[in-house]
Amino acid sequence: MKKYLNNIKDKQFLIPMLYMLGGQLITYIIVKHFQYNYHVFNNYIDNKIPFIPQVIILYNLFYPMIFIVFYNIYRKDKETFNKGIIAGIIGFIIADIIFLLYPVEIIRPEIADLNIDHINKYIIYLTYKYDSPAINCFPSLHCIFCFNAIYTLYKSNNYKLSNKIIYIIILLMIATTTLLVKQHYIYDVICAFIVTIISILLSNIIYKYKK
Repeated sequence: MKKYLNNIKDKQFLIPMLYMLGGQLITYIIVKHFQYNYHVFNNYIDNKIPFIPQVIILYNLFYPMIFIVFYNIYRKDKETFNKGIIAGIIGFIIADIIFLLYPVEIIRPEIADLNIDHINKYIIYLTYKYDSPAINCFPSLHCIFCFNAIYTLYKSNNYKLSNKIIYIIILLMIATTTLLVKQHYIYDVICAFIVTIISILLSNIIYKYKK
């Protein structure tokens, strides 16, 4: 346990993670103060996707899950970890630029009308309150980081295939919850996938040039 905690405190792991996740949080908050004229993407597909509030807990596992996945990649394959961090940073920078140029707002369900248990209702309330106003949807940052983590896992060496599959399934489930708890439109997820591909390509170029 002591060795595990010491590894987490390793600056080569902790500082890049703070740059990626901390940088994303800070810029996300700042960008919100410079946005006007919000757009809405609601369409036929989104209207057919059910609202399943019970998956809100899985949705909120996003940050600890990203932390755990990248920590395990760091332990096994530091080069792939570094590429994943660079891709994550590029991804949220691209997303922030899109947020400024084309801010998108999502119409959420009314919490008071939800016929669910008090625990899930309270978690939804906190989630919506924390992420208010309901803007900066296009692309989905949740999905960008999940897709990036999936690719980084796929490319990492010396990692058990069974562990990769488990983590990838959980990350895909988290990405799916963004639609099921009405935090994102289907276009947000598609755009996140495209942004992830671009950020991975740029990360590989930057890392190769750096070396």
